[in-house]
Amino acid sequence: MTTILIADDCASIRELLRLELEDEGYRVLVARDGREAVEVFEAARPDLAILDIWMPRGNGLEAAERIRAVDPAAPVILFTNHDETCIDDPRSIFAVACVEKGADLTELKQVIVSVVNQRDGSPLFRRGLPPIRKHPAKVPGARFFSAVPRISRNR
Repeated sequence: MTTILIADDCASIRELLRLELEDEGYRVLVARDGREAVEVFEAARPDLAILDIWMPRGNGLEAAERIRAVDPAAPVILFTNHDETCIDDPRSIFAVACVEKGADLTELKQVIVSVVNQRDGSPLFRRGLPPIRKHPAKVPGARFFSAVPRISRNR
């Protein structure tokens, strides 16, 4: 069973994600802030971490960096209302994807399935490096990090 860590300072978002992902068959761990996310990750070693960017006691970008220091192959998804931070902050390199928060969790679930499948052996998952997104239509709206979008955005 795939274990997912969810870190968000909003209790209702944590609970919604926990219920939705447990219904999808995942085991879910939760954290209230960046520091707790790193502690839970170190103790439980989940298969995937989903982090809000703006949280107290260590934001999601700091937590992603620390999680990847513990396990360079750990996939981290940034799940946020601050989508521009995913592109502009260089620490976003520690994430494999950025998904904008919304009422519909379909996009997040699609990204989770994609990341879990990649971790299970798909050639799109590159250990320790952000994946190269070869089929953008498969997960609409999600931003998978590679050098190409960053370069084209800075023109």
